[in-house]
Amino acid sequence: MRGTVRALFVTPEKKGKPVEIEQVQAAQGGFDGDFHARVANRRQILMLSTDVLAEFRLPPGSLRENMVVEGIDVMTLPADQKLRVGDAVLEVTGPCEPCIQMDRLRDGLRSALAGKRGMFVRVLTPGTIRVGDAVEMQ
Repeated sequence: MRGTVRALFVTPEKKGKPVEIEQVQAAQGGFDGDFHARVANRRQILMLSTDVLAEFRLPPGSLRENMVVEGIDVMTLPADQKLRVGDAVLEVTGPCEPCIQMDRLRDGLRSALAGKRGMFVRVLTPGTIRVGDAVEMQ
């Protein structure tokens, strides 16, 4: 199975708006410039499938994801699955549960996103990730 990075986002400050970027350095704690990046955090980067955005008619970045991937249903990836994305190697750590913020975007979205909100990954090997890069299972 192979996918493609379609969008990248960082959120520079707490409660800030995600900023779309064309490339990012995936460092030991997550994406450089992202408020949530921490080395000890298993929730460094939130990866979401394009199909979820299409299903709910939402633009990329609206679910506060860091990376939008086409061609892979990220919810089917098992924990510990390693992925090569651009120059980086990432590891799936688990699903993201929808929070109350989703209902602020659209009433009922939190429950509708159950089991679809995306998967968290952490950085194993730092490197540059660009829009258009392949996402490959390792």
